[in-house]
Amino acid sequence: MVFLFAHPPQLTSIRDLLARCGLPHDDLNPDNIVHFLTCRTDGMLAGATGMEILGEEAVLRPPAVEADMRGRGIASLLLVRIERFAALGGARRFFAPSGPNDDYLLQRGYRRVEGEEIPEEVRRHAVFCGVGDSGASALTKNLVATKMPAAKKAALASDRQ
Repeated sequence: MVFLFAHPPQLTSIRDLLARCGLPHDDLNPDNIVHFLTCRTDGMLAGATGMEILGEEAVLRPPAVEADMRGRGIASLLLVRIERFAALGGARRFFAPSGPNDDYLLQRGYRRVEGEEIPEEVRRHAVFCGVGDSGASALTKNLVATKMPAAKKAALASDRQ
């Protein structure tokens, strides 16, 4: 398994994966696709997750994993990594729209919040269309930044080039 941040040429394959998993994907474009972390196995896209940092809050695009690749821990590995990157980028809380991954995220320390508890800037994000209305909810988790070893930082920087 290889974990790399996405590049614009991968837009269509990531958008298609999110659609197959029932996750929001219509707002993806070459500018925001670079905030997606991908997992590739044997050269093929196996999974992806994304984020967008909005100050101290960040929007999580929950992990999407190809059906034939599930049960191998890919979603967990993607989630741990994207949480770490968001925290290192200054985010203190992640917010994810309610959807097919709710049970998965609740098992990993996220908690449900009602629309009024979601910061306005987060509610305005494209993946939160409709959240904030009466009865709508999302999931949130507090993030803690942990230092990344220098060798991993250097490897990450070289992967992005």
